[in-house]
Amino acid sequence: MKHKLSHEIDNYPESDDAGTIRVTAKIFGQDDNSTFTTLSLAKDFIDDENEECKSKEDLNYFLLEAGITEDVINNAILELIVYVDEVTCPASIEYSPGCALNVRLDLVPDYLDDDDDSEIQEAAQVSFDDTSNIRFGPASKLVVKSLPRKVYNKKIKKEKKKNKKMVSLEECRICLQEFSNGGMVVTLSCGHEFDEECIVKWFETSHVCSLCRLELPCQDDEL
Repeated sequence: MKHKLSHEIDNYPESDDAGTIRVTAKIFGQDDNSTFTTLSLAKDFIDDENEECKSKEDLNYFLLEAGITEDVINNAILELIVYVDEVTCPASIEYSPGCALNVRLDLVPDYLDDDDDSEIQEAAQVSFDDTSNIRFGPASKLVVKSLPRKVYNKKIKKEKKKNKKMVSLEECRICLQEFSNGGMVVTLSCGHEFDEECIVKWFETSHVCSLCRLELPCQDDEL
């Protein structure tokens, strides 16, 4: 699998976006759910000592869920960190600490030949345009309240895993803790699951799923 990296720099971002990096990963050759976007401070993303950077953790989890091998994931994330470090280094003539950086990571299977490059580049540009237009705000309280909830049963989950080849990581991707047996879990329409307390608090400031670009209606839309 090949890795392709590209970026765009917003020199006049909104104040909340200054100094941030938005990484969009796309796995070609898969369905529509093969795109993931995460946001963090650029300095945290390239910090080697910051092993618990949530953006890198979430990206790793997304690729694992997509069935990408650990070797490919480790190489892709390492190349991504080096790439971001080069773009944001003090010697850069196009980037300054107050900019907002959008980085695109494309993972392309070997069976897709070079003739598909134009399609890949076009998709990358569309993704840049889509993510740069997202303005995060509180999600609709009515929608959050109506999200499906279920009691987590660890025993049932273990029995289901026996019949699956793919490894499932049963933990909340906000607090990074394993779901507690008997605890309440919220499932979004994208399929991602979270502890109820974590995702409700998350949607108080952002209407976008923390693992993908699924958007809930904003609270402002109800006013």
